[in-house]
Amino acid sequence: MQHTDHRHSDSPQQHLVVFRDQSAGLRYLTRSTRTSEHTTTWEDGNIYPVVEVDLSSAAHFARKAGKADRKRRRELAGTSA
Repeated sequence: MQHTDHRHSDSPQQHLVVFRDQSAGLRYLTRSTRTSEHTTTWEDGNIYPVVEVDLSSAAHFARKAGKADRKRRRELAGTSA
């Protein structure tokens, strides 16, 4: 009986993608299954898909503050979820 390894054929295809942090203006070249219609030229001269993200610490704190506000409103309304 022949064994076929389906892990690789069923996995999403990974490729090099640039993630650009909109707030900090930083760029990261990494492997991902995400793609984009937008492209950018990397330091090596190659063109890669670019995915815009918001990774800065300011964005992180804004999200945490929003969650805390929602939790506080639920508690004041008497519905802790």
